[in-house]
Amino acid sequence: MRLPRPTLLVVLALSSVLALAACTSAPAVTPTPSAGATSDNVQISARGIRFEQASVDVPAGKTFKIDFDNKDPGTPHDIVIHSGDANGPEVFKGEVFNGAMVKTYEVPALAAGTYTFVCSIHPGPMVGSMTAK
Repeated sequence: MRLPRPTLLVVLALSSVLALAACTSAPAVTPTPSAGATSDNVQISARGIRFEQASVDVPAGKTFKIDFDNKDPGTPHDIVIHSGDANGPEVFKGEVFNGAMVKTYEVPALAAGTYTFVCSIHPGPMVGSMTAK
């Protein structure tokens, strides 16, 4: 069976388009870490005008990063670290930002010891302890 010339051209054109579409590569997929994977960054989060972590451990004597997850939409939070208790000298002050979003703070090296982290906007309810070891 022979197809009329215009039909043959349409079939050839569609076949070419399909062949080209099949030859294009799919976009690269970046794998996501598995549930068991951990980050070297310290994880601190805020929800309901509270820190979700009452205490965290950080490395002493070297810079480290805090991934701060502000889960309170439209609410400003930050992390300020004080030596000793919340009235002690301020050793780090992170940028204030509205939730919901995550910011990564780079914290300078802390000497081994105990520290307190607070939110400067909500210092009463938002307090946690930090141990550098």
